This record gives sequence, structure tokens and C-alpha cells, in this order.
Amino acid sequence: MALNRKLRIWVDVALIAFAMLFPHYGHLPMYAYPFVVLGVIWIYLNLNGESFTSIGFRFADLKIRAFWVGGVIGLVYAAFHFWILGPFITRLGFKSANLSDFNFIRHHFINYILLILLAAVLVIPYEEIVFRGFIFNRLKAMFKGSFIISGLVTSVLFALYHWQEGTGAVIAIFIFALFITWLYKLFKSNLWYLIFFHILYDVFMLTMILLGKM
Repeated sequence: MALNRKLRIWVDVALIAFAMLFPHYGHLPMYAYPFVVLGVIWIYLNLNGESFTSIGFRFADLKIRAFWVGGVIGLVYAAFHFWILGPFITRLGFKSANLSDFNFIRHHFINYILLILLAAVLVIPYEEIVFRGFIFNRLKAMFKGSFIISGLVTSVLFALYHWQEGTGAVIAIFIFALFITWLYKLFKSNLWYLIFFHILYDVFMLTMILLGKM
């Protein structure tokens, strides 16, 4: 039951707003809200003859190359952020990221491992499917195939999605989102490269928090 273009644009906007707001205001824990949002998106895609496969989440593309290439790029970008980008943003006068939500892993190895597992198995795949997969592609359809406009808007939305971390973090996350959206194009819409990039980036950053370096 495919929707006509005008109606689909309105439904797309409503679903994008839902994906942005529900995790913050749905009053569900981190391990629960992804299933709700992904379930709604899955139903919507199927009603329009699409699937997660059509937006880049294909298990057939889960290869060792995606792991090591995406992972290495993620580690390099994390190092760039930690030693160059982050300090530069701070010197511009913006406050460092508010990392109080991660205090429970500081010098606590078990909590650190559990958080990495939760992020790698659920949270990061969720964010990449929703933002680079669903939102980016729906915006691209709205903006008549423009990669630049849809990429910029998706990156702004992804940065605002993390508003609770503070202005400095929002700027850094916007730049992160621009880069990972470019990777989505570079790796021909294969979300696995982005997922492993994101996982290794987070592993680096969470390790710095664990060690008290952030």
C-alpha cells in the first residue's frame, strides 16, 4: 500500500520527529526504545514495499573487510577527535562534552564492558539504521536525490539528537555525522562499515572515560 508522494512526505516528517523525540521522552530504558522505533520504521518500510535491506542494512554485506576497514577508520577518527578536534572546539570557547551519564564506567571495568556490549549490539546499529539508513534516505527522496542537502540535514538532526551532551559536543557530533554520512556514500550504502566505524570510535572514547582521561 504505497503512499502518494505528498502524503509520504508528511508521514516521513512525522516518523523522523518520532525517531528524534521518542528516545528522549518515551520513558523507556536504553535497551527498550530501539525496538519500538525500529519496529515502527520496519512496518512503515514494508507498507511501502521496502525493507531494512533497501536502506543498507544487509546481512549479506557483513564481511571481515567491513569490520577492519570501518574499525580502523573509526579508531583514527577517534584519535583525531581526542587530540585535535575536541581541544580545538574547547579553545573556541565551547564547553567540553557533558559526560556525566558515563560516570558509572569511570574506573569500573565491568560497567565499561557491559556498556560497550550494549552499544555494539544494540545502540550503535540502531542509530546507524535510523539516521544514515532511514532518515538520510527519506530526506534524500524529499530533496530530489540531493546528497549534500540530505546529508547536511541528517547531520544536524543527529547532532541535535545528542543535545544533552552540551554545545561543544553537538558541534563535534555534527562533524562526526558529516564524516560518517560521507562514508555511507563511499561504501555504497553498506551500513556495516558505518556500524564498525562507530563501534571502534566509541570503544576508544569510552576507554578514555574509563581511564579518567575525559
